[in-house]
Amino acid sequence: MASLKQFQFARTYTIRALNQTNLDKWDDIPDGFSNSIRWNVGHIYVTAEILLHKADNEYEVKNPNWTALFAPGTRPSQWTEIPPSAEEMLDAFKKQSRYIDEFFVGKLGNAASESFEIGPHKMETVDALLQFVIWHEGIHAGMIKALGVM
Repeated sequence: MASLKQFQFARTYTIRALNQTNLDKWDDIPDGFSNSIRWNVGHIYVTAEILLHKADNEYEVKNPNWTALFAPGTRPSQWTEIPPSAEEMLDAFKKQSRYIDEFFVGKLGNAASESFEIGPHKMETVDALLQFVIWHEGIHAGMIKALGVM
């Protein structure tokens, strides 16, 4: 349960940061940055969907078409389609938060449907993957805050 509470804390922080950001800045990419606020929001969302589906293959991935825009290695400069609006993304963020909170109750101790490995670090439980999702969101929430004040 602690990881679900930590996830909610991180998501609330990210949403608060987004609500304090001028929508006109969502697509700016200042010098020294690789991506925009919109990309970071989508990337947080898509990465959580991908990793939590690995944690439990019964976790239903929402907005799978967003993966082409926001998966690791993508960039706004390569987009060939119009990305979702800020309103649509914020709504999806809130729905994802509720879904994660409901779906993973009582499942954190389970073995992951698929393990996930980064370098020597192997995550093999639902809880380990959720903790990685939280850490990942924190990194990108910091980027959003940095981009929002530029």
